[in-house]
Amino acid sequence: MKSQKLGIIGVGHVGEHVLAYASSSDLFGEIVVVDSREELAFGEALDQDHATGLLSRQNVNIHSSNDYNDLSDADVIIVSATHVYPNGEVPADRQQLLTNNASIIRSIMKNISEVTQEAIIIFITNPADTVIYMAANEFSYPKERMMSTGCMLDSARLRYIIGKHYGVDPKSVSGYMMGEHGYSAVPILSRVSVAGIPYDQLSEHFPDIEPLTADEVQEKVVQAAYEVFDNKFRVTNAAVAQSSIELARSILLDEHSIYPVSTPLFDGEYNTERPVAFSTPTVVTRQGWTKRFEVSLNEWETEKLNASAESIRASIDLAESLL
Repeated sequence: MKSQKLGIIGVGHVGEHVLAYASSSDLFGEIVVVDSREELAFGEALDQDHATGLLSRQNVNIHSSNDYNDLSDADVIIVSATHVYPNGEVPADRQQLLTNNASIIRSIMKNISEVTQEAIIIFITNPADTVIYMAANEFSYPKERMMSTGCMLDSARLRYIIGKHYGVDPKSVSGYMMGEHGYSAVPILSRVSVAGIPYDQLSEHFPDIEPLTADEVQEKVVQAAYEVFDNKFRVTNAAVAQSSIELARSILLDEHSIYPVSTPLFDGEYNTERPVAFSTPTVVTRQGWTKRFEVSLNEWETEKLNASAESIRASIDLAESLL
């Protein structure tokens, strides 16, 4: 019986965490690491391979490669590749990131498409929504087999912030963000609940706690990223890497879980006037994403989601100008 195989493309700040979490996940029998910096890929893979000699670890075959043919039978490919900046100082401006990352993503997609059409591709590379749009719009790879982690991390931060505010476990909070990963992600508070109690009824159960407004929640979620970014050598990597492994687990186990991943919207969903890509609640299976929910939103959420879509569309226009 064939073991499950993971390809990781890019082992920088984020990719090294993806590799570490994947190596300890008990999901994969083989992990292939690909990076244009071949020595780095070799070193990172070998470091994790050495750990398979520990009694706490499964005996996973972990190795590096500079040949995309080694990904031809991969079940999942996680793309975390990004432009390498001097001194490791990643810019906060995602438009600047796109200028440098567009050609990298196009090269990676060309190489993947030539060796497989079967792997589920998970993108982490920013700007996440523009990246998944490029991959889906410019290449013949099956669109349902590609997604970005999108607002998975933003949603985790949302649940963390609300959980901390009310003094409960974030896992007891149900809710998600939609739209763009990052700057303009929209908290859908009309769908948030704690132990099944709708957000707008929490004051009845926590009378001594002042509820956060939608604007305050949005600001706190966005700023949460910068609290990490500004204090951690201008990078956020651990949580988003964990998001990709959680998504991969759900895919491989065919759990039919619903995640706010980013996928291309070409058919006017959410009243989008032009094709775009952003995060919506989406059913994820072993075949990729199979269903997106077009949930009803209140006036504030609709306005913010429209603005978020316009922000992404401007980034897509820039990507297209770089062709």
